[in-house]
Amino acid sequence: MLRSFCLLGLIGGGLLAGLLGPRLHAEEAPPRAAIDAVLEAFHAAAAAADGAAYFDQMTPDAVFLGTDATERWPREDFEAFARPYFAKGKGWRYTRTSRHVQVEADGRMAWFDELLHNESYGTCRGSGVLRHADGRWRIAQYNLSIPIPNPLARDVVASIRARDGLAQSTSVVYIVRHAEKGSGHDPALTPAGHARAQHLCRVLRSAGIERVYDTQYKRTQQTVAPTATHLGVPVTRVGALETKALAARLRADTQAKAVLVAAHGNTVPALLEHLGVRATVSIGHAEFDNLFVVRLRGTAAPRFQHLHYGE
Repeated sequence: MLRSFCLLGLIGGGLLAGLLGPRLHAEEAPPRAAIDAVLEAFHAAAAAADGAAYFDQMTPDAVFLGTDATERWPREDFEAFARPYFAKGKGWRYTRTSRHVQVEADGRMAWFDELLHNESYGTCRGSGVLRHADGRWRIAQYNLSIPIPNPLARDVVASIRARDGLAQSTSVVYIVRHAEKGSGHDPALTPAGHARAQHLCRVLRSAGIERVYDTQYKRTQQTVAPTATHLGVPVTRVGALETKALAARLRADTQAKAVLVAAHGNTVPALLEHLGVRATVSIGHAEFDNLFVVRLRGTAAPRFQHLHYGE
């Protein structure tokens, strides 16, 4: 830990100034206030669903680590995931209750840890690294975690191990409706649709996709093409109306841990139902931003999430 020294009285001569110059320079412009301002702005922007301000506090190569062990988000991927929620005014609120900051002697790097309060998760901890460049501090890494009280640690570990044992037979199915399309019997995607397909690739490129399914129609093929090409994953074509057979195939596939399926507005609900999802899903004619996540867990009921992606 760096110690702060207070020099009292007059310092004469250039030798002492030369020896302590870099240290004095750092103390003459204490960075703590600037670092506090960055972290407070980061949390305030998240609460206000202000994506531009939120990601402006991060370096271009920043990484966000979430509470789940699988959540390692490079900034570009995290931004692609979060942008649709911010666009709908959906943010998250973490209020700082304490913070510790240490700054490297050369004033270019700093690290911190802070306790936070969240209505859903209670006491959380944020920690990470900031980098000073181009006259400002920005977050290079942020790690969000949920501290476990020591008396509960064994029970929590046991729960995680039980879940991990189940997860060995778990696969994740990402299901989307095709992106925006033109008109005609078998239309291609519009420019907006192609942009959405690229956005889907950015969202899912770190999801571990091992198989991709589309239908005989161009709009589904073009929706998944960027993701399949980027990951080097082959695409399997299935009939658009063969939702029951596709669901059975997905359930029987114990090799692939993550699968992407592009279907149609009138077939996605049926596919979800055949996969065992109990939630009622309907897709409006002009809705193209739905991302449905189904976690198949052997004979247990699947876990279901309804997310959104794109602008």
